[in-house]
Order: sequence, then C-alpha cells, then structure tokens
Amino acid sequence: MPTLFHLSDLHFGPKFNARVSELVLQDILNTKPDLTILSGDFTMRGRVEEYEQARAYIEQIPPPRLMLPGNHDQPLYPRAMWERVTTPWARYQKYIHATVDSCVEIPGVYAVGINDNRPILPGGFWSQEQRAWMTREFARAERGACKVLAMHHQLNWNNKRRPFGQWFPTAHLNWLKTLGVELVLNGHMHIPVTIRSAQGIVLAQAGTSMSTRLRHGHNNAYNLIAVTPDEIRVRIMEHDPQQDKFLPRGEHVFPREKRD
Repeated sequence: MPTLFHLSDLHFGPKFNARVSELVLQDILNTKPDLTILSGDFTMRGRVEEYEQARAYIEQIPPPRLMLPGNHDQPLYPRAMWERVTTPWARYQKYIHATVDSCVEIPGVYAVGINDNRPILPGGFWSQEQRAWMTREFARAERGACKVLAMHHQLNWNNKRRPFGQWFPTAHLNWLKTLGVELVLNGHMHIPVTIRSAQGIVLAQAGTSMSTRLRHGHNNAYNLIAVTPDEIRVRIMEHDPQQDKFLPRGEHVFPREKRD
C-alpha cells in the first residue's frame, strides 16, 4: 500500500516557521512514506539565501521525492525582475531540481509533477508541449497504477477568483480524465481541501506546511495519502499549537474506479 506525504508552500524566508518545519521533518522520518511530494513555493521571494535554506531542508527528506515549483519560486524583488522575465526558473533548477517538470514511479503509483506557473500572468497554465509530455508520461504507467498529477495551482476554484488557480479547470479535468488520472495534488491557497470532482478525480489541496501566512483560521497542514487497489485515502494533518504537534483533522476515503 503506497503512502504519499504531500506538503506544499514551505516559503523559506521572512514568513518561515522553523519550529513547525522541524515537526514536519520528524513526521516524514517517522512515517517513512514511499514518496514525498512537494508542490511548490519553496521560497517567499526566490532569493538565493531562501533557496539555500530550502535545499538544506529538502536534503534531509529521504528519496524518492517529487518536486515542482510554485509562483513564489520565481525571483520577485526589484533587482531580479529582469531575471524573472528571462530565466525565471534558473534558481529553482540550480538549488531544487534540474527540471521543472518531472515524474516518479513507485510500485502502485505513477506521479507526474508539472510546472503550471508563468512569469507575468497570474494563475496556472499548461503549454501544448507540457500537455503532450503529460500524455506520453501517463501512457507509461503500469496497468492498475494510480496516476497522480501534482502542480501548484488549484483546479477547485470553489467559486473564488483570488488567489488565481488553474484557468479553464473543467476542460482540464475532462482532459485528465481521458488520461486516466485519479488524483491531483496542489497547494497555493494555504487551505487544506479534499473533494472529488464531477469527473471522478480526487483533488487534494494541501495547506501551507510551514509558513506563518495562514488563512481563514487554518493552521499549518500537510496531507498523508494512502493508495490501495480499491481506494484513495487522504488524511489531513494539522498543527495543534497547544500540543505542538500535527494531529489528524479529517480523513476522506474515495473508492477507486475499476479499470480494464
């Protein structure tokens, strides 16, 4: 039974919570997940020192790891604006991962991470080249494997337009359904939400794992996901400030559709 540890929005920088980061790392080491997925926003402003701190932290997480950038991982301060326009992912590729799109295969799971960020426009986009790449990658998955897509922006807008999520979410979900995707992971909103879309795809959004940029009364959180041949189980783990540890806040169980 593969176990996935999904965290997002680390935001190394001035809003980083070092104490909570220690608790998250200890939970990872204790859980020993089969795959750790980090769905973007490793830094706050894409500064070199933030990336150095993020890399030192990530190196403590045992592989395999699936990582992809978030909108905050592009340089965002006056002296770096030209770099943001011309080479927005150079620092990410130097300090975090050599490519912005990648995949990891473990027994029972085929996970694809896609960079859906753009330097200027808000929200998430996929290029035609990325769509072709995803089609090829998911076609390689073994029969019966759970196909997982990880990205930064949300497909579940929940009738809200800020902060921006993936553009044209219904069309994207319809297309992902044709690829056999069963689970989509994202961050960005700093709010943990898990639902099943009308297309039958489980959408699991992680809260911010270790930033003080908390929203709407939610504490720091991450997702612990178990995949069996029959179901996908998403447990939301949220930090309890009184007990100073992460505790289960809710669990969602979704039957997997039978496939030929």
